[in-house]
Amino acid sequence: MGFMDPGSVVWFEIDTADPKAVKDFYGSLLGWSFQTVPTADGRTYTLISADGAPLPMGGMWEPAPGGQGEGVSLAVRSADVDADMARLKDLGATVVLAAGPAADGGRSARLKDPRGTAFSVWQAPEQPPAGAGALPEAGTGAPLPGSLGWFEIGTADLEASKTFYADAFAWTYVHDTGVTTRPYFAAVTPGDQRGSGGLADTSKAQGVKDYAAPQFVTPDVPAAVATAEKLGATVEAGPETTAYGLTFARLTDPRGIRFLLFSLPPQG
Repeated sequence: MGFMDPGSVVWFEIDTADPKAVKDFYGSLLGWSFQTVPTADGRTYTLISADGAPLPMGGMWEPAPGGQGEGVSLAVRSADVDADMARLKDLGATVVLAAGPAADGGRSARLKDPRGTAFSVWQAPEQPPAGAGALPEAGTGAPLPGSLGWFEIGTADLEASKTFYADAFAWTYVHDTGVTTRPYFAAVTPGDQRGSGGLADTSKAQGVKDYAAPQFVTPDVPAAVATAEKLGATVEAGPETTAYGLTFARLTDPRGIRFLLFSLPPQG
């Protein structure tokens, strides 16, 4: 079993009508770099990398696929996108964009879970780049500042969402009692024994619809939140510190795209 096993979250994608605004915001806040690559259908795909990272961790469509609006989705590794698309429909998912070529030469499909949260399944090309992936593999040390280090699915029906992703991708869950403001379950994906994301209960959060959002590393969450606000972001929750010292905050960028920031507990 390895980090890139099917069922692992390995990528995020931003959909936006204003790529420049997205680049300006995240470039200023998190130091991201961007590389545009052509696609088979004539659109442009922008690869997103954290500063100093050897490989990209996400991408952005220009324009968004299927006429979708502003938003972000997570991509889950698949061994067979076409088979998974049919299987996920049987579990209650809705197909947004049918299986087709991905920007990297692989294959992908975009869906929504039964609660309406967007996600993708992605199948690697036959000869993927060595070490391809996004989240840091277990044992490789702390993730770089600005990098994708976690993901969060917010849901007003925690049990329904837990059941769907368990059936869909063999996720298991560990109750994180260090988060004291709401029920929170770490999601343990195949090949990752530590957990690489979480499901948060949003049933008591006013005006928050179900979502899936990437969570990025920063050495100082309060300082990064203050910078994000100056750049036009809105703080939805936090900064909050868990019982074991991890600090996080949930925000929306100036385009209304949701993301989270977090810093690891102090070492030593």
